[in-house]
Amino acid sequence: MEGHEPLQPQAPMNPEPQREYASVLTRFGAIIIDGLLIIPFYLPMIAMIAIYGEELEGTDDMWPALVILVSYLAALVFIIWNTIVRMGKTGQSLGRKFLNIAVLDEQDRPIGVGSAFFREIIGRFISGLVCYIGYLNAFWDKDKQMWHDKMASCFVYYVEDNFS
Repeated sequence: MEGHEPLQPQAPMNPEPQREYASVLTRFGAIIIDGLLIIPFYLPMIAMIAIYGEELEGTDDMWPALVILVSYLAALVFIIWNTIVRMGKTGQSLGRKFLNIAVLDEQDRPIGVGSAFFREIIGRFISGLVCYIGYLNAFWDKDKQMWHDKMASCFVYYVEDNFS
């Protein structure tokens, strides 16, 4: 069959758009927002300390200690839910959702609770161990990854408003 050229593979009609990596400042903003969301949990503790002051140690009343303990545990549960469970399942903590960024794996899926735990607890510790160099790595890394991102094999991208 003369005159016929071999068939060439064609590009897909609607290729997946390339995601944009989130900037370091946007990521920092999400951390700040997540931190601000914890404040209401600490208000009862602050109130008990303000009311009882130095008398807190010497009092036989269990109420202030119970309020402080419950507030602290509630804050801890919220932090675990927001930064490990929620982010692992949806790719976004509440702060990341507000700024439209998400932590995703190579297949654009949320990283899962186990990887989120590893990234947030162990990875962030290592990223900050020596003068926070692991966090600064995002400024010169081509994928804007910090060390804890590399350790968990994930990326932080800008996403649409209704991502999760």
